[in-house]
Amino acid sequence: MSLKMKNTTITFSVAAAATIADGEARVLIGQNKPRMVVDYRDRLRKHCEPFFSSTPLSKIDSRKLREFRDVLAAKGLKSTSIAAILSFVSKVLRMAHDDGLIRQMPAIPRLPQKASPRSAFKRNEYHRFLGSLKKVEGGKPALAWKASPIDRELRDFVTFMVNGFFRPGDMFVLRHKHVTVVPADKDGPAYLRVDAPPSKGHADPIITMPVAVLIYNRILTTQKARGFGKPDDYLFLPHRPNRAYAHEIIRRQFRLALTHAGLLQGPNGDERTLYSLRHTAITMRLQQGDVDLVTLARACRTSVEMIDRFYASSLTAESNRDKLFSFRRPTRYLDVSDLID
Repeated sequence: MSLKMKNTTITFSVAAAATIADGEARVLIGQNKPRMVVDYRDRLRKHCEPFFSSTPLSKIDSRKLREFRDVLAAKGLKSTSIAAILSFVSKVLRMAHDDGLIRQMPAIPRLPQKASPRSAFKRNEYHRFLGSLKKVEGGKPALAWKASPIDRELRDFVTFMVNGFFRPGDMFVLRHKHVTVVPADKDGPAYLRVDAPPSKGHADPIITMPVAVLIYNRILTTQKARGFGKPDDYLFLPHRPNRAYAHEIIRRQFRLALTHAGLLQGPNGDERTLYSLRHTAITMRLQQGDVDLVTLARACRTSVEMIDRFYASSLTAESNRDKLFSFRRPTRYLDVSDLID
């Protein structure tokens, strides 16, 4: 979008439209996901336009932005939501500055970022949910969202995600060509190496747990029987070319199945989402596996810092004291003979 007006007459809404147009161009060249543009439009319509209205860019300073922050807080929005909205505003103003529409970039109000991990499933809850899904698949009872009944595919989705540490968004861009079965060798069992499209700034292959091989082979067999399973076909809902709608189907089915199983709400009263499955995958490995954080972070495309902030925040020093007290080989720390009278 070209801005041909005088700088003093260009409003925030006009500049925001230019930023969204730039975002759409980035989607076309594969630099950003379509969801980003959807979020931009939503933030502009619900929050930015009602406040800034026809305010010229030249009138938006740090004081005006602090006022906007306070208005968002008064709506009852969480700090993470306010930060996302302010991030969009920052992108609009930064692009306007780069285009010479404003002389300087006003300071964006900072917010304290408190980690808000999604509620993970405890092991017994996870198995209880899978058991409930099995019954639903058998029609006891039959559940569906619109014209999409819950069948074996949802359970495959859940177990594949948990055994692969995937983010929900990644699951809907996975194609069979991204998946390689690495055979067993002297160092361990077979596993999957998944060269998924980059996400969250990470592009390294995802390494799954061994059981994901069995799940994937089952998915592939089922899909081939339905005429899918080719390299360019998607792993989940391959008959749905609109991947945003495929995401919505699974999200709605998942919520419906959780409600039926009585597991929609976590221990803190917040609703579980698809992201709770990733949280479950990582916390289970932290609690029950013998793996260092760097290796785990590499396997699931994140950082040690993010694991500590979001996934290990519920663990205490006593949670895994058996690991704290264990050693790979004999050590003086376990020799108590010099402490005995």
